[in-house]
Amino acid sequence: MKGLRKEKKVQLDVSKESKLKLRFKRSFKNKDSKLKNVNESSKLKDLKENPGKVAQEEKLKIKDTLNTMESNKNENLKKTESTDSATTTTETKNETSETTKPTEATVEDRIEKKKNLYKSLWEKEYEYADVLVRMLQSFRKPLIEEAKSENPSISMKQIETLFDGFDEILHLSWTLCGELKIIYNVYKQLKPVNIGNVFLKHVKEFDVYFKYCSRFSTANELLRELNVNTKFRRYQNALLESTTLLKDDDYREVLRLPIYHIAEYDRILKELLDNTAKYDSSYEMLEDSYEYIDELYLEMKETLKKEKKIDEILEIRKSIVDCPRAIVKPGRYLYRDFNNLLELPTHRPFRLIVFSDILLLAKWDRKTRRFVFHRVINYKALKVLDNVSKADPTLFSLLLLNPFSKKNFDIAPQNSKGRRPFSVDNRAAPARQMNENNNDSLTRVFSRLLVDLKANNSETQNQIVNLINKRISELHPPPFELLWPDPKDIYDVDIIKGIRNPVPAEPNEVILNSYICNAIYHSFPKRLRIKRSLTLLYSLQNHGSSLSTFYERSNAGYGTAQVLVIKDDNDNIFGCFTAEPFKINNGFYGTGESFLFKVQKPKTLGRRKNFGINRVRSKDSAMGDDGGAQNGEVKIFPWAKTNYLFINSTNEYVAVGSGRGKFGIWCDGQFQRGQSYPTETFHNECLAGSEQFNIVNVELWTFTSQIQREFLKKRKSRFPTKFQKRS
Repeated sequence: MKGLRKEKKVQLDVSKESKLKLRFKRSFKNKDSKLKNVNESSKLKDLKENPGKVAQEEKLKIKDTLNTMESNKNENLKKTESTDSATTTTETKNETSETTKPTEATVEDRIEKKKNLYKSLWEKEYEYADVLVRMLQSFRKPLIEEAKSENPSISMKQIETLFDGFDEILHLSWTLCGELKIIYNVYKQLKPVNIGNVFLKHVKEFDVYFKYCSRFSTANELLRELNVNTKFRRYQNALLESTTLLKDDDYREVLRLPIYHIAEYDRILKELLDNTAKYDSSYEMLEDSYEYIDELYLEMKETLKKEKKIDEILEIRKSIVDCPRAIVKPGRYLYRDFNNLLELPTHRPFRLIVFSDILLLAKWDRKTRRFVFHRVINYKALKVLDNVSKADPTLFSLLLLNPFSKKNFDIAPQNSKGRRPFSVDNRAAPARQMNENNNDSLTRVFSRLLVDLKANNSETQNQIVNLINKRISELHPPPFELLWPDPKDIYDVDIIKGIRNPVPAEPNEVILNSYICNAIYHSFPKRLRIKRSLTLLYSLQNHGSSLSTFYERSNAGYGTAQVLVIKDDNDNIFGCFTAEPFKINNGFYGTGESFLFKVQKPKTLGRRKNFGINRVRSKDSAMGDDGGAQNGEVKIFPWAKTNYLFINSTNEYVAVGSGRGKFGIWCDGQFQRGQSYPTETFHNECLAGSEQFNIVNVELWTFTSQIQREFLKKRKSRFPTKFQKRS
């Protein structure tokens, strides 16, 4: 009985304890709900009063949860690792290393860096817009007042060419200021931001910077012409001293402002891309925007390099007495200036300047104590002899072939009075003198002239010899690679607009050949001289006479630069180079990199037909070896910097170069008839045999390096390629 009573007491005690526990849990739940309500109300108050603290607390909570999640994952992985075999452990380790997220320190660093980058992007844009406004007020306004004066040193047309495009750039900059500020403020609140949308929105406005590349060169050339005028120089110096914007500098620094700004864009976007995770939703758009801006920056950087090269040549021209103005040329580059040589046997100081296409020689004058211009030599009429003396390795000689020919950029030797030497003995016999003069002209054609020089040491002698020999070897470049689409892919619907596997083209079935390509190769922009290879995009004989097909194949997505070649019914070959694809447009478009070219017909010597061995050799020889004899000289007409009328293409015609209502090349909508006139854009002559001609074939070529780069891309960019129309 006593045992039963004890069991009943224990059961009663257990039931009481369970009831107390339930009551305690219910009361605790009620307290938790009340506390939650109080916390929510306090959170609302805190959000209204100080939202920053709440954001920080939420950040800390998110980090704590991330840490707990990672710790739980690691514990689970340890358990699985202990049970699984060795092979499974390696697989789980690889999977966890791929799926693990960055640590707290890296996340915080990325957030802070991106904050600073967004802030700097907005601040730089605001500073740039402010500088543009002050520049237009302090520089352009006084020049306009000077142009309106009685004796102006500058005209209104010249002011327009100097500041062409700055108003459009300023308008774009002010619009970007507001949008970049909004992005920075949104990101400060730790909300997702996609800056690539801003650049994608203003892609059409950014074409102003691409056009500025060609305007920059014209403005610099105009400044050089204006600086010759002493009145303009005085006015410019007084204006620069009165303003603090660009003190002790000239207007060229003003023209470089857009280039420096795009360089800042390129740098900041690169840093943003490096600090953005690849799994982020905004990464792809940011990558596309960076590639677009980087392409623009490279274009502007190349134009700046060209102007700096011209400045170097100008400095050399100033340092040499009687140096001709024709030395300064846009496509000419300076390689080395050797000013510490000695001429033998006089041992006078001698200066040898190596350019990209010519060699300049200057002698030392004791009276003026300056270098005086001696002669200019083309590499075609030059040979270097480095093994002159075995005892002295510093000696070398320049062998000038045909030194009295005007084609070799040579100047005939003159005496002190500026006349050619005349012998007294020949005055008595004029007939004999005539024969002797004829003999002299023949001997001069085959004459040689040696210039013996001595360098400081053997290293400089080797540098000079190797540099000149390298330039001479480039006169005989390797043959061009000409490709076209694989015949198997012509009827494939998926790739009918594109080129997947280009194969070598048949030389007898295309107009373009290696000789023409080598002649126009150095006129191409430097960025396109990666590979000596061109691929056929369109051919009149293969793709038909439809302008829509021509535009489709031109805009197939293979970059921008293209070469158009035309052949008329008189076997005249001519064409043009464009830095962008052809498209249907209401007005003119294009850049200053465009040029026209013409292949002149070879001159026939006499009426008698040549049935000799030379004709057999010319038939058997390749086009690259004897192309000059078969094709004739290739004339190139670069941009004359008078207007911006480069390309005009509609549904009815295609035209390149214009002026006074006429075109350099004009083709109708069916590619049957064409026209060619002299234009102000290129200062060209008539390219065909006559101004009106019938078309036999038309070809459009692009650079193979651009096709390869397009196929290497993993995905299509949201941004259009440079100058390409958005689809």
